[in-house]
Amino acid sequence: MGGDDFFAQTVLSSVATPGDAMRSVQEAQEGDVLGNYQLERLLGEGSMGRVYQARHVRLGRQVALKVLRPQHAQDSGFVRRFFQEARSVNQINHEHIVEIFDFVEEPQRGQVYCVMELLRGQSLSSLLKEEPLSLERIQRIGVQVCAALGAAHAVSVVHRDVKPDNLFLVHRSGQQDFVKVLDFGVAKILTSEGTGNTLDGTIIGTPTYMAPEQAAGLPVDHRADIYAVGNLLYEMLAGQPPFQAPAFGQLVVQIITQPPPPLPARLASGESMPPALAELVLRCLAKEPEARPQRLEEVTTALLTLGRNTPARAAPAEPDEEEDIPTRRTLMRPDAWWLHPRLPLLVGGMALAMLAGAVAWNGLEPLLQPAPVQAVVEAPVAPVTLTVRTVPEGARVVRADTGEALGVTPLVKELPRSEAPLGLRVEMAGYASQERQVRLDSHAVLEVPLAKVKQAPPSPTPAKAAPRKEVKRDALIDPFAQ
Repeated sequence: MGGDDFFAQTVLSSVATPGDAMRSVQEAQEGDVLGNYQLERLLGEGSMGRVYQARHVRLGRQVALKVLRPQHAQDSGFVRRFFQEARSVNQINHEHIVEIFDFVEEPQRGQVYCVMELLRGQSLSSLLKEEPLSLERIQRIGVQVCAALGAAHAVSVVHRDVKPDNLFLVHRSGQQDFVKVLDFGVAKILTSEGTGNTLDGTIIGTPTYMAPEQAAGLPVDHRADIYAVGNLLYEMLAGQPPFQAPAFGQLVVQIITQPPPPLPARLASGESMPPALAELVLRCLAKEPEARPQRLEEVTTALLTLGRNTPARAAPAEPDEEEDIPTRRTLMRPDAWWLHPRLPLLVGGMALAMLAGAVAWNGLEPLLQPAPVQAVVEAPVAPVTLTVRTVPEGARVVRADTGEALGVTPLVKELPRSEAPLGLRVEMAGYASQERQVRLDSHAVLEVPLAKVKQAPPSPTPAKAAPRKEVKRDALIDPFAQ
C-alpha cells in the first residue's frame, strides 16, 4: 500500500459513517489495516478467530496477528479469555512458548487482536502426516514440550489443550525441531486454593486429547497436561491417538473407561519400541491423576535417560560342584561347621592319632584351630554422573542437605552412587528457586525450567525539599517578598 493510500485509509477510519459501522463488524480481510499493522496473508483460522501474517506499516517488522472474530469481540467472556491467553503467556515467559507482544482491544470498531512473534516452520500435526519420526526426534520434541509446560505449571498455569496442532516446529540457531507451544486460549490459572476461573462441569479443550477428568467436566490441575503429554507421545510413537470415535459421546466413554491400546513393538521408523518408554506413556495415560507422574520433571528425566545402560552389578560366582573345600561363607556360618564333607574323616583321623600317640599336641593344634577367613575386599563402587540443565542457563546448583555448591548450569558432575534420594536447590538471581530430588543409583539428568520473579515496583523517590533561602542578618527583610 502506497503512502497516499495509507493516508486515505487513516483519514477514512477516523470518520464515523454508517458504512464504516457496517464494516467494523465484518471479518478482517487480507490488506486491511488494524492499528499499526497491515494484514498480508491468512495463516490459519479456528472457531474463535483468524491468524494473519502482518507487517508494521511504519517499521516494516513482520508479526502474526491473532484476530478475534467480530461476533466474539462483542462478548465480554470471549474477550476476557482472549486477554487471558496474552496474560498467561507473558507470565510464563519461556523460550518454547510463542511470544505475545501486545493485546489490542477496540470495542467501538469490533476489533480485538493479539500481536505475536511470526513463526516459520510447520505444526507437529502436519509433520506427522508427512513422515514417521525417529525415536531421537520424539525424545527431543517431548523434552521441549515438557520444559514449556513445566514452566507454565511453575506459575500455576495449566494449558488444557496440548495437541499436535498447537505445537509448532521451527529452526532456531541451527537446532532442528525447536518447539513452540501455541494457543493458551483455554488455559486455566490455578489459585492458591487449586481452583481457577472456569466453572466445574464445563468441558473445555479438544475432545480427542482430553484427560478423563477433563472429559467428565471435573476440576483439573497440572496433571491433565501430563496426561496430554502421554497422549502426544503415544501419537508420535503409534501414528494415531489412543482413543478415536465418530461421536463425542463414544469418545468420552472410551477416554473415561477404556485402557489405551498397547503400543506397537516397532515405531513407524522401524526402530524397536523401548519398554521403558512404553511404560512411561501408559503411566501418563493413567485414568486417575494420582497414578500418573506427578511432575513433568519425572517425564523429562525418563525421556533424557532413555536407552542408557545402567552399570550391571556382578553376579556372585557359582561354586564349583567338584570343589569340596569349604567356602568362606560356609565357614563364617556358626551353625554350619558340621556340614563340612570331610568332617567324619577328620575326626576319625584325629581319634586314631590321639590313641596311637603318633601325633604330638603341637602338630594337632593347627587342625583344631578355625580356618583363617580371608578378608573380602569389595571393588570400589563406580560414581554416577549427575547432569543438570536449566532454562535459562547459569543457575547455581546447591545440595539442600549441606548447602554445598555443586556448580553452575549446564552442570555435569560425578557423585558417589547412593540409593537415598539427594535434594537439590537451583538458584538464580531474578528467578524463583526450585527444589528437586534425584536418585543417584544410576546416571541422572534433570531439566529445570526457571520462572522469573516479578519485581516490586520501586518506591517513589521523595521529593527534595526546596532549598532554604539564605537570609542575611543585617539586611532588611521584606515580608511580602516571594
